[in-house]
Amino acid sequence: MRNDAFLRAATSPNFAPRTNGPLRTDLTWMMGKLRTALNETAWGQIAPQVVAAAATDDQARAVIEGFMKDRIAGMEEVFAAARDRGELRDDAPVRQLIEMAIAVPYFRRLIAGLPLDQEWLRNHVDLICRLATTPSERD
Repeated sequence: MRNDAFLRAATSPNFAPRTNGPLRTDLTWMMGKLRTALNETAWGQIAPQVVAAAATDDQARAVIEGFMKDRIAGMEEVFAAARDRGELRDDAPVRQLIEMAIAVPYFRRLIAGLPLDQEWLRNHVDLICRLATTPSERD
């Protein structure tokens, strides 16, 4: 029942990620959707329960894995588009940046109990962009 509620309340993974750039804009939009969902939706209330259950429950683990697979794919599209536009450094650690973009909001909200406000979002996106882009693309 908990897992079904999580899936019903989750934002559809079928929304197309924004990939028209620049990277900062696309990340702010994508991560803003996650921030809003964690802060303001029924899914944000259910998510901590499913995440916690995933540590010991195979069905909850499968729900989380499927959910995250879709979210990671969306972020991969964002970074691939940035690479195609020439925004990324050649040595940008894209996989780690995707994990940082997705995992940090969950950690901050669900484990540390810290706010996901607009200032946090701006600072987090700035950090990812500093690690991902060439200096001329950061501004």
